[in-house]
Amino acid sequence: MTHATPPAAGAFECWVTGVDIWSPGFANAGAWTARVRDASVVAASGEGLDARTRRRASKLARALANVATSVLEQSGGDRATVPAVFGSALGEASTMLKLLDQMLRTQEELSPMHFAMSVHNAASGLWSIAGQNRGFTTSLAADHDTPAMMLVETIGLLATLGGPVVLASGDDAAPDQLIPADQRFDLLAVGLALEAGDCTPHAPALAKVRGPWIQRVAWPADVMPGPLRRNPQAGLLNLADAVLRRRAGLVALDTGEGRGYCVEVEPT
Repeated sequence: MTHATPPAAGAFECWVTGVDIWSPGFANAGAWTARVRDASVVAASGEGLDARTRRRASKLARALANVATSVLEQSGGDRATVPAVFGSALGEASTMLKLLDQMLRTQEELSPMHFAMSVHNAASGLWSIAGQNRGFTTSLAADHDTPAMMLVETIGLLATLGGPVVLASGDDAAPDQLIPADQRFDLLAVGLALEAGDCTPHAPALAKVRGPWIQRVAWPADVMPGPLRRNPQAGLLNLADAVLRRRAGLVALDTGEGRGYCVEVEPT
């Protein structure tokens, strides 16, 4: 992590009041922080989804539901009204590829349910409907800049609607047909709950975050192994890890081929 003076003294500030992580082997933020890998953790439970919705949800959607529900509970927000920003570079790419293969090779009739679960906002839709959420919910995709663009979207929501705002970002394990073998990555989902920095947060603040802005910063080598580092959402894991470990300084949100966004983290 790089220590430097932010280029913009008036950069937007927000409180982090919730953080969670899900990846195969790591069921939550506590397991990640302790680096305790559990081989039995292979699929997320889909917290916050009812039984019927959980059966329809993909591995990615269940992982995103886990982290979104967890950070919402930590933040003390209202499930029925909280704004939520979901992010994913590839979305439900595995489901989409299966449908395309079915169309091209077998000419079979497509399942309406599988088609509905192939769209980019499938996870956000399942989570908001299951919680009867009437608040603003959106889904974003910006490749390796997805974490930064989620924060930009959240800044607008905090400025206009107040907080907390739930962020849930993730990408499934890289599909074999889409990603070269040397670039493949593991499933990763990261959740954050944020509130505007000029307000008193509803829940105990874990850290203050300033930014984002474009500035290439060093990538901390001890944060994660290669298969997770290559995930387009690894920048949000970098931020979550800094909050959990109470590290101060500049954190890279772009770990791939994005524009080089970063944020500054200040533990409380």
